[in-house]
Amino acid sequence: MSLFDDVIVNAAAAVDTVGKVAGEVVDRSRARVSSAELKSKISSRFESLGRYVYDSSVAGEPDKAIVKEYIDSITVLIGELKSLQDSLTADSGRIICPKCCCKNSVDSIFCKRCGSSLDFANSYTSPKAAADLAKQPEEKPAEAEPTDGASEE
Repeated sequence: MSLFDDVIVNAAAAVDTVGKVAGEVVDRSRARVSSAELKSKISSRFESLGRYVYDSSVAGEPDKAIVKEYIDSITVLIGELKSLQDSLTADSGRIICPKCCCKNSVDSIFCKRCGSSLDFANSYTSPKAAADLAKQPEEKPAEAEPTDGASEE
């Protein structure tokens, strides 16, 4: 083979490698966009669930079947998000923080950027945690008491 043939073969190999890497970058970018869309849908469903429970509680008693439908749909979305995040993690060899999307080493327990727990059982990316969260009654905020003894006029 001549020098020219070697250059052509090396250039073709380089183009193949760049093409594969570019394809992987595009796939990861699509997965990140899908992750953001799923997070938005989950937040929207949580908001709708809360609105329904509030409105129906004011008007009477919430229909447990409707609440269960909301919870089931949220649980499915959370499962999809978890699968997507798992595939992103497997591809990158890193754990992605569910709060700020920062990449952390696999053995990290807390996010290096925001300090959130990387234990997915404690985040809304866990279907069980979401179901448990939806079942818990909301706590009433404690009333603020004056600290200096002064009263407002």
